Amino acid sequence: MDTKNYKKELENKKEKLDNLVTSMKDNTLFGDTTKHTSEKYASGELSSYDNHIGDLGTDVFMQNMQNSLTIHEEGMLEQVTEALSKIEEGTYGICEICKKRIGTARLELMPETTLCAQCAKKKDSLPDENENPDRNIINEKGHFYSDYLTNLTDLNKIELKNHDE
Repeated sequence: MDTKNYKKELENKKEKLDNLVTSMKDNTLFGDTTKHTSEKYASGELSSYDNHIGDLGTDVFMQNMQNSLTIHEEGMLEQVTEALSKIEEGTYGICEICKKRIGTARLELMPETTLCAQCAKKKDSLPDENENPDRNIINEKGHFYSDYLTNLTDLNKIELKNHDE
């Protein structure tokens, strides 16, 4: 497999993502904190003292959204970096799960991919029809609350019932 074109494309993508992530981090409170660490920077206001609580909520929402977008782009950058290292190792274009060659069309579309189309479908598939999507994995007994909390609630109901009589 000739990886020169993929390598060039991945290097260009890596450079763009590096610049994007750097600029995104600089525009958040959690970026370069030597420049900005307060609500004043995030809201653009001289003081946060006179802001309405709704404005502060919007600011927090926007910061969270910005952080989520930054994390997503960092993940893309990590995938591109991993693909470049696979080119150097000579394992580029081989599926991580089944160890078969990844199709050329898929690599041209997503050069950073590490899975063939079949394995990617299996990995990203929806839950099995027989699996209960509402199953509580924390408490396998079938109800959400622990027995202790259920018993306390029942005791309160009994006390209220006795009080009303």
